[in-house]
Amino acid sequence: MNTNIVMRRVAAPALLLAAGIMFAGCPPELLTYDQGFADGFAQDDYYWDGYFDSYDTVDAGPIYYDVSNIPVVLDPPYDAGYYDGLWYAYNDGYFVEYDYAFTIGWSEGYDMGYYPAWALFLAADEHPEFLDGGFSDGYNDGFTEGSVFGAYDWENDIAYDWLGAMLDYRSGIDVTIGGYSTGDLGPVELYVYGTDPYDLVKTGQPSRVKPDRAGLTVRYLGPEKAEIPDVSYRPLTAEAQTEFSITPTTSPRGNRNLTLTSSWLARVNEYRASLKK
Repeated sequence: MNTNIVMRRVAAPALLLAAGIMFAGCPPELLTYDQGFADGFAQDDYYWDGYFDSYDTVDAGPIYYDVSNIPVVLDPPYDAGYYDGLWYAYNDGYFVEYDYAFTIGWSEGYDMGYYPAWALFLAADEHPEFLDGGFSDGYNDGFTEGSVFGAYDWENDIAYDWLGAMLDYRSGIDVTIGGYSTGDLGPVELYVYGTDPYDLVKTGQPSRVKPDRAGLTVRYLGPEKAEIPDVSYRPLTAEAQTEFSITPTTSPRGNRNLTLTSSWLARVNEYRASLKK
């Protein structure tokens, strides 16, 4: 048993009671799966619970991922949709924090790889795999992939551009340099949306599939099958912005100072802006 894995959150009885009262006052013809899903998915508290549960794995901390308090309800339709919506909101938050951490790690890995002695750096670097699916895994997944891209760009006289390189990678472009590769040929185990990290720890077999929501079937979807929205990158709260308002001069995996002068928050905002284009 992994004694570092603990459960932190418990059911939110006040929220569930309020939801029950809301359900009771609705005419049967209005209790549709789609409406319930939309209402559940709109719950920001579940989204930010997932987000900060993911962030709390920073520095390889324990896993706090917890959707056990979100029941799988098949009927009535509104209830089924509501709880499915809560599930997607929580998983969005958890995955988005991984995605932001991947961006931060990528930028710093790219910076370390974009260097004349990239071959020595890549040979000495090691990729930690914590299987928590949160910030710590996101940072290291991004760092490893980014460092290979940085080395490739340096060696091929491509102008320094960590964001452009990351967007290329996310579009499906992989590179190989000095025997090191990104993507399907590389050594990185990327966390997949909707994957319970507790299951990864049990099996020790994280998926090699790039994060992708397409075709995901992990919760019951009612007969109407609400259209599953794209992963929601909700406006950062003041607390979320504060967590990222730092500008480190070194990386935990670097052997020299970073040349990056922007904060984590600025880099995440650059990535967020790219999603709107």
